[in-house]
Amino acid sequence: MDKWSARQAEELFRQVSGSRVRRPGWSLARLVSYAIASCVLVLCPALLAVGVWLLVTMPNPVTVILAIAALLLGIELRPRLGSWRKQKNVKYRKDAPELFGLLDQIAAGIGAKPVHGVIADARWNASYKAVGWRRRRVVTLGLPLWDALSADQRIAVLGHEFAHGVNGDARHGAIVGTSLGTLARLQSALRPGRRALRRTRLALHEELARMVQALLGSLVGCVLKGQHLLSLRAGQRAEYLADALAARVASPASMADALDTTLTGRDTYSFVIGRRRFPNRDTDFWTQLRRALADVPDGEKERRRRRGARQRLRVTVTHPPVHLRVKMLRDLPAGERLVSVSAAQEEKIRAELEADYARVAREIDDAAPFAR
Repeated sequence: MDKWSARQAEELFRQVSGSRVRRPGWSLARLVSYAIASCVLVLCPALLAVGVWLLVTMPNPVTVILAIAALLLGIELRPRLGSWRKQKNVKYRKDAPELFGLLDQIAAGIGAKPVHGVIADARWNASYKAVGWRRRRVVTLGLPLWDALSADQRIAVLGHEFAHGVNGDARHGAIVGTSLGTLARLQSALRPGRRALRRTRLALHEELARMVQALLGSLVGCVLKGQHLLSLRAGQRAEYLADALAARVASPASMADALDTTLTGRDTYSFVIGRRRFPNRDTDFWTQLRRALADVPDGEKERRRRRGARQRLRVTVTHPPVHLRVKMLRDLPAGERLVSVSAAQEEKIRAELEADYARVAREIDDAAPFAR
C-alpha cells in the first residue's frame, strides 16, 4: 500500500510539474465519490420519512420504538453546514476596510467571490470556508503565522486559501464535504459504549447489540474511508492548483517562501506555546515568538526541511509534501504579480488587527495550564 501510494504521489507530481496545473476533472473516482455523497445526503430525509410512515401506518409498541429511533437518527444525520451566528470574533468590512480591500483584490485576481468576514485565531495556519445554508464565506487568519510572514507571503497564503473556492476540490464543497462529515458522525453514533459490569441475561442482549453496533460502525467506517480515498488524489491536485493560482496574484517565489516559513517555523511556534505554560511573563507572547523565530539557525531550518522531505510520499493524505509543492513552484515562470501592498497599507492593516493581536495573546496565556 505504501509503495503504491508513493508511486501515485510521484506520478501526480510529474503531471503538475513543468506544466499548467489543471482543475480536477470528472474522473471515475470523482463520479463515484459524488454518487456516495448523494446516497448519504438522501439518508436523512429517508430515515425521517420511514419514521413518520411507521408512526402513521403501524402504530404499535415495536414500530413506535423503531420509528422514534429512525427519527432521532435522521435528525442527528441532518446536513451540518455550520451557523454564521455561532462564528466568534468575526471582523466585517466596516471593522477593517483596508484588510477587506486587500482581500477583494486577491479574490478578484483568483477569480473567487469576496468573503463576508475574517476571523483571527491562535493557530499556525490559515483557512477558507463557506458557512451556513447561505454559504457565507469566511477567511481565518492564524495570527502567529500571519505575523511571521512577509507582506508578499501573506498575499500568497491568502491567494491559496481563496483558491479553495475555485480549484474544484470536492472535499471543500457542500456535497462531498457534508457527506464526509455526516459519515463521520454516523460512525461515532454507532460506536459501542462502555461495557456493563453485570453478568445477567440483559447483559447478553447488550453484548449482542454491541456486536451489531460494531458491525454497522465498521461498514460505515469503510464507506467513509473509501470516500476519503476516492477524493484524496483529486484533492492533492487541487492543492497544487491552489498554489499555482496563489503564485499568479503574488509570485511563485512568494508562495514557495510562505510554504517554507510555514514548515520551518511550526516547531518554534509549538515550543513558544509550550513555554507560555510557565508563570514568568516578563515577555509578551508576540515578542517571544518573534525572537524565537528570528533565532532559529539556518542549519536548523535546513534540518526541518530535510525531515519533511524524508517523510513517506503518500497520495492518501490531504496535502502533497511541502518539498514537492515548493519544487513545483520554483519551476514556474516568474510573471507580473497581480496584487501588492505598500508599507502604508501594511501599517493600516496592522492597526485594524491590533485588538485581535491582544485577544489572541490573552487566549494563548489563559489556555496555558500553569497560567495562574
